[in-house]
Amino acid sequence: MKKFTGAVIAALCMVSLTACGSKKPSLEEVEKSIAEGNVTVEDALEKGWVTQEWVDDYYEERTIPAADKMTANAIDDFETTTLSGEEFTKEDIPSVTFFTFIDASDKDAQAFYDELTSAYEGVKENGGEIIVCNKNAEEISMFEDAPFPVLEYNDSLKKATEKYADMIEGMPSTGVWYVGEAFYSSWSAKVVAEELVKEVEFYKNIVDERNNGTDDGNEATAAAAIMG
Repeated sequence: MKKFTGAVIAALCMVSLTACGSKKPSLEEVEKSIAEGNVTVEDALEKGWVTQEWVDDYYEERTIPAADKMTANAIDDFETTTLSGEEFTKEDIPSVTFFTFIDASDKDAQAFYDELTSAYEGVKENGGEIIVCNKNAEEISMFEDAPFPVLEYNDSLKKATEKYADMIEGMPSTGVWYVGEAFYSSWSAKVVAEELVKEVEFYKNIVDERNNGTDDGNEATAAAAIMG
């Protein structure tokens, strides 16, 4: 019981950083607490634990130019087939695509899929695409009338996306914006049709700026903001 009580007190100290004394925490302690989600950068600045200069440096160090992010998050080449039997490779993915992975046997899969179908017309009109990877080969009836490509999640595709296996396998249904040649945005376990339609233009601008050589590094910060 004493060990449990001690653990609770230690946790409370980490959350507030000042709950166990009035001493100003070190910058290392502040940064650790920010990384763990116990305090925000804005809170730390407001409490006087860090300076505005520190905040500016903190964000600058973590801003990744869009071109670099695309390179780092690029997926490998793969070969698979659609449910209709057509060959499909990485080269067939449009440059702005909401790329999803669905286990149709999950109870929430239908709602996820319905949002995709509701968004599809608007996404296409704005110059984007939607692709679904079927994670459960025994459950295909949901996708029989799909307006977008539905891919077999075969060994080749698994290998190409293996560094994202935790996200793909850890959630029954999930999606991410594929931009350029990379999984670019945050992963989403829930989608809203209207939001998908709106986001297409944003990611198209990133591709255009990269192709035109005008990437100024701000896209990564904005992408994080748009995905929450």
